[in-house]
Amino acid sequence: MWPPPPNAGYGCGYGYNYGPGYGYGYGYGYGMPPPVYPPPGSMPSFPPLAPAYGYGLPPPAAYGYGPLPPSSASERAESSDRGHRAIKDKEKEKKEEPEPVSLTVLIPGDSIARVIGKAGAGLKLIRESSGGVRIVVQEAGDDRSAPRRVELTGQPENIGAAAGLVLQQAAAGQGLLSLEVAILIPNKFTGQIIGKGGERLKLVRESTGVRIQVDREPVETKDDSEPERMLTVTGAPSAIGNGLALALGASRAAMTGDIATPTHSEVHAMPDDPEAIQVHFVVPGRLASAVVGRQGGNIRDFTEQSGCNRIALSSRTNSADRRFICIGNLDQVQQAEELIHRAAMGGADAAGMDRDALDQVTAIFWIPVELSGAVIGRSGATLGAIREQSGVKVQFGKEEVKSMRPCMIIGPLAAVLHAQTLIYGILVKEQQVKGPIKRPAVDDAGGEVKRFRTDGLPQETTKLLIPSKSAGAVIGRQGCGLGRIREDCGVKIEMLTNAQAPQWGDDRVVVLQGSREGRQLAVASVLQQAFPHEDGLPAVLKMLVTRAEAGAIIGKGGGTLKHLREQSGVSVQVEKNDIMGERLVSSRGALTNLVMVAQMILEVMST
Repeated sequence: MWPPPPNAGYGCGYGYNYGPGYGYGYGYGYGMPPPVYPPPGSMPSFPPLAPAYGYGLPPPAAYGYGPLPPSSASERAESSDRGHRAIKDKEKEKKEEPEPVSLTVLIPGDSIARVIGKAGAGLKLIRESSGGVRIVVQEAGDDRSAPRRVELTGQPENIGAAAGLVLQQAAAGQGLLSLEVAILIPNKFTGQIIGKGGERLKLVRESTGVRIQVDREPVETKDDSEPERMLTVTGAPSAIGNGLALALGASRAAMTGDIATPTHSEVHAMPDDPEAIQVHFVVPGRLASAVVGRQGGNIRDFTEQSGCNRIALSSRTNSADRRFICIGNLDQVQQAEELIHRAAMGGADAAGMDRDALDQVTAIFWIPVELSGAVIGRSGATLGAIREQSGVKVQFGKEEVKSMRPCMIIGPLAAVLHAQTLIYGILVKEQQVKGPIKRPAVDDAGGEVKRFRTDGLPQETTKLLIPSKSAGAVIGRQGCGLGRIREDCGVKIEMLTNAQAPQWGDDRVVVLQGSREGRQLAVASVLQQAFPHEDGLPAVLKMLVTRAEAGAIIGKGGGTLKHLREQSGVSVQVEKNDIMGERLVSSRGALTNLVMVAQMILEVMST
């Protein structure tokens, strides 16, 4: 490189020098042959400006090495312009480089250990998962219970991810659906966070459900450090990070777990099956490989075990989390979620993560646009009921992707599965009212393909309760019992877990869908498997019905109940109170009598 090869231009480099060993300059180029003449109108003593790369000595000296000098006046002028533009572009790049942001999260002293982790593993996880955010934890004082400062420095979207992880680890194992946390920011960022007329705070609230209150006066500091402003931030631990990132100027697409702006590749095309649903189960990115398994072995096993049409892992993004995309019917998808969560728990120890951090999970249920209103309800009433009944945090996204809208559910795994079951029930009932959904199907690239078809209205449903101890006999080895009922009776059958329907105690819910005749046969088969003759014990029939169906079973003045008793030889009771919109119809007696009364009840309900 030095000295330059023959005929190359020599340059005396002036400009940027970054210390011993490296210099960057734009010098005056001299070359031979041909000789260099100054362009018209320039000072005769100054040759044209040409790029030169410098080798640095201690500042401010820099010696340049340049290319062959231009051979014509036009080329010399062009070369000079390029040199000036390069200098301006370099200065522009330096000006446009985003300024790092700092904020401080105040963590209770009794929670700081969960943030730090064993031998600092917690801080390492936060640093790696958030894109290298700088983390400084305040030393403990005499009062160990006093709040500790956790200072974070980095770009807005990374800061948001880090703050969210700090709060999730601090709240791990406490089952908190909402937090109120104090955060300190440099006073100079106050206007940016509030926005004109409070528009930024409103955007944060509407996009993430997080509320930010800004104190009117700066916090007094003991030293000459920059003044700080106190923020009181309220929301779900996993959502607060997104809210802070958005408040500090991050784009919505860069926010961790933001359900409002998913990419088309993350939302997959749906199969031509009216029962199919799509749920994205969120897992910390650090644990994704443990869930996937060696060469994808776990994913293949989970797909086979659950019966899902598809289980796939989302692509890597700036997010600290990854999504496992599960497509199938409700029972299949929920089995897949349980398998994924179990694998993540198993990988937490190897990754140095506290298992308590996985007590709260996030799942995104993709709802057909046409049915979104039914899930939300008037003024959000239905979403409110789902939150109350399941104890989860529910957030409904506004944007559409492939004719679906995202519904984010956050809470303990059992509660999230319960909420999904409630939502699925709403979808089925709404389709019974509205009829088939007509919408374009799309491929995984987002393009429109053939029309999405449903084969008529969803078929009628019958729900039975059986004792948990009898569930294995009905399911059969590797599901062969359910498969036999499905084939022999021509119905769709699934058995919910206790976590999916905790309101029924030790009983398991069996869901049957099909024609009345098929369901009558299936009820008989389920009862025969649940209450075999050799046990010598009386059988029990428990059916779940709607309020309207309960009225039909009772009949005017109890006339239908009396008729059922006379014809079947067993008494039928109908509970007066609803449990989550369903009433229990029960009877006890010989198996043959219960099969008869069940068939009669189904006939009454279908008329």
